[in-house]
Amino acid sequence: MRFQVLGIVGAWQGDTRIEVRGSKMRTFLASLLLARGRIVSDVRLMQMLWDEDLPATTQAQIQTYASRLRSLLGPVTTVKRQPPGYRLELPPQRGITVDLVEFENLAAQGNAALAAGKHAEASKLLRDALTRWNGQALGGVTDYLAAMEQPRLEEARLTVLENSIDAELAMGEHRPLITELTALVAAEPLRERPRTQLMTALHRSGRTADALQVYNDFRATLAESLGLDPSTELQELHQSILTSVPPPPPIRLRTRPTDVPAAATLPPEPSDFIGRQRETEHVCAELTGAPDHDTRPAICTITGMGGVGKTTLARRVARLLRKQFPDRQLMVDLGGSRPQPPSAPALLDTVLARLGVPADELPASFAARVELYNRTLAGTRTLLVLDDAQDERQVRPLLPATPGCGVLITSRSPLAALEGSDRVALDRFTPEESLRLLAAVVGPERLHAEQRAAVRIAEQCDHLPMAVRVCGARLATRPHWTLSRLAERLADPHRVLDELRAGDLVVEERLASSYLALPADQRNALQRFTHLGTGSFTASTAAQLLNLSMLDTIDLLDGLVEAHLLRAEPTAADRYRLSRLALALALGQEQLCKVG
Repeated sequence: MRFQVLGIVGAWQGDTRIEVRGSKMRTFLASLLLARGRIVSDVRLMQMLWDEDLPATTQAQIQTYASRLRSLLGPVTTVKRQPPGYRLELPPQRGITVDLVEFENLAAQGNAALAAGKHAEASKLLRDALTRWNGQALGGVTDYLAAMEQPRLEEARLTVLENSIDAELAMGEHRPLITELTALVAAEPLRERPRTQLMTALHRSGRTADALQVYNDFRATLAESLGLDPSTELQELHQSILTSVPPPPPIRLRTRPTDVPAAATLPPEPSDFIGRQRETEHVCAELTGAPDHDTRPAICTITGMGGVGKTTLARRVARLLRKQFPDRQLMVDLGGSRPQPPSAPALLDTVLARLGVPADELPASFAARVELYNRTLAGTRTLLVLDDAQDERQVRPLLPATPGCGVLITSRSPLAALEGSDRVALDRFTPEESLRLLAAVVGPERLHAEQRAAVRIAEQCDHLPMAVRVCGARLATRPHWTLSRLAERLADPHRVLDELRAGDLVVEERLASSYLALPADQRNALQRFTHLGTGSFTASTAAQLLNLSMLDTIDLLDGLVEAHLLRAEPTAADRYRLSRLALALALGQEQLCKVG
């Protein structure tokens, strides 16, 4: 069975066309095919089918379209209901093909051959890719789906056509290309690359005057339509034709080496990953099944205090989504919790280097580097894990501009001003999850033998995953210790942070970076609150203690809550409390100030 979206949307069983009739049925099928095995939510299907003019029976009609499609396609494929939507399963072992997938695979092979200087091979592959087109893409679908998807697909077709012409020009086939390029320029009057190619072909064919006229016509068209001048590259070509000096060579295409596995840059997740099932499912769904994922990059932010497990969850999700993002999976440490985090330009250079861009090919300006970054990711299914982000300004230049990519961000900051991002606030473990992690590290028999002591350890760790893991590691390396012994050592708030360190896992370092980033008034307030212990207190009590107005006090308390050093009571308005670890941190910092 083969499916067509690069033309009138339809399907064939052998040489027999399957009658997929009507714009709604074609739209339903095309939406599932474009999702490439991912879930298409009911919300997105409603948009594709009816835009804003929703009938009263939308859900029933969607179910009807799904049922009809199952009947038309038979048992070879599966139209599967999978909340929050539908998914089309196309088992490759059954000989099922999709023209768009074939086009993209041949185009990728052709671009790789062109980048390697194999021009004849590139021309053959790219022209073969273009034969998959049978008219305008997504023919017969609703206006909404056509408007959303046709421009992207047409851009891909034109790019492949231009690349094939580059390969053929490099082979000396300039004369046969003039007719094709003349038609392409007429069809795309504002597109510069065909003009460049036509000027080159005409000049090499001895038609220099015609080549110069192409430039003059384009310059006039640009000035009249957009008020712009031709690019520097086209101006240099024009000058080289006038002076008979060859222009500088264009930057060659770059591809990712095929022998580098997509997930090679991801650190391993812990083998004893515990809990977070709801959060994992939510993030996976947001990165793969968002209603507008095919029109923009999918962005999800995991926020929470230091040591709560944001990075661990991000690694978990990234590995679960390897098949959905097969081109690249890249994890970048943004260093937001360091005293001097890297700047956005420095991080962009780092990411470009990891994407294979040589340092000597980096443009001079930051804006041009952002453009190069977006061109490098365009048309790929890439997952970027941006770990430990400081703020929105650090992240924005690293957000891809084209659909198909996913971005998973971790940050202690809520990044509330980051546009288009879904957010998952990661909280401490539940008591049950804390005990499961402790048992996974020290062994279930040892934990069950001292169940009460294990509960005390988890409570003294505030159920912070990193702290619980550190306790497990200390016990695992000290088999002669009882759990009660460690629980007793953790009971002293002046010593607890000294106990919570094992190797390079140091809880105090994670918490102290948040504390040191606070404004001076918030640090002073936190030290004042140590006199209240871990008991609950009101905003009014804090205002009296700090000698501030109620409005200023609430702003200060909100800042401490946002820094995850103070907890707002979920069951009572305007009530707060220090956690045991935040209290221990504030006591330690107060002691350092006295010593200093």
